[in-house]
Amino acid sequence: MEPLVALTRSNRIESIHAGYICITDSNNNVLYNIGDCKDKVFLRSAAKPFIATTFIKSGAMEQFDISEKELAIICSSHTGEDYHRETISSILNKIGVSEEDLKCGISAPYNKEMNERLIRKNERPSKLYNCCSGKHSGMLAACKALGLPIDSYNDKCHPLQKLILYNISKLLGCSEEDIILGIDGCTVPSFMITIQQISYLYALLADGGNTKEEYKDALTKIRNSMVAYPEMIDGYEEFYTELMGHSDKRMIAKVGDEGLYCVAVPEKKIGIVVKIVDGNERACYPVIIEVLKQLGIFTKTESKQLYNWAFTPLKNHVSDVIGYTLPVFNINKNQSNKNITIGQLLEFKGDNLWNN
Repeated sequence: MEPLVALTRSNRIESIHAGYICITDSNNNVLYNIGDCKDKVFLRSAAKPFIATTFIKSGAMEQFDISEKELAIICSSHTGEDYHRETISSILNKIGVSEEDLKCGISAPYNKEMNERLIRKNERPSKLYNCCSGKHSGMLAACKALGLPIDSYNDKCHPLQKLILYNISKLLGCSEEDIILGIDGCTVPSFMITIQQISYLYALLADGGNTKEEYKDALTKIRNSMVAYPEMIDGYEEFYTELMGHSDKRMIAKVGDEGLYCVAVPEKKIGIVVKIVDGNERACYPVIIEVLKQLGIFTKTESKQLYNWAFTPLKNHVSDVIGYTLPVFNINKNQSNKNITIGQLLEFKGDNLWNN
């Protein structure tokens, strides 16, 4: 397995994160890869934009007057902030259901300040705080539009989940049997497909579905909503929102859990997938930024604006910087820096990182 990121301490490598990188165009051609992109992983939350194609094709958006901002929250892994919950409540009100109808379960909000506020008030989070509640509101809306029962909409045997699986298989051009099903943390099916297939999905999103006429309208609407409302997809000061803010909204990105991160780049019509094998999300951000930099999509200026994500500083308990999270691969050579070993002295630190 190829090393992608090294965590340094006092100019020496302390830890290494290995993983995959796959970059695909909208015709499913692999342009660059590190690792075997035929290996399968769970799509997890990175499936949300493509699950949303079923919502759009159901006619629910028009029937219930769902806004572009509300579509964005349906595609999100939100952080549970007030504006997220208010937007989901608006969807539920429009379709005539309540929070109790959501099958996503209860989880603490990802937003630290919001979580601490609940703790201070001795309050338990509701289902609306769950990062998948937006997706579930979209599933309920699709059920309502299609006249399907909502009691068990999360079950893999429910007609809605069968329709979602059908649409994802159609997007991929594969049989439903080729997609392995698991259960996600929010109780709905999760899809296990190849890393190349994930990259291809995001290339289709980047291209607005131009190579998939049946899904062109849905993918274009989804792409536009994610570009227009990045704070709905993630949260203020989160990686996606920062990425969008410092790139003039030139890309769409989505976290997938367990070290999976995906990017669609419309100007290049490509999809980028990073999968960190040990599942540690901290390694995703420097890899994504470095890939964009190596592809010439990010300028050095844009990269520098994301310095704390690109080379996340390791600080001690008095806030001294004592190390960095450092990318150690080269996609153009299709291989990583294999000579780097644990404990090797690194010659670069601080601003000198940009010279490598």
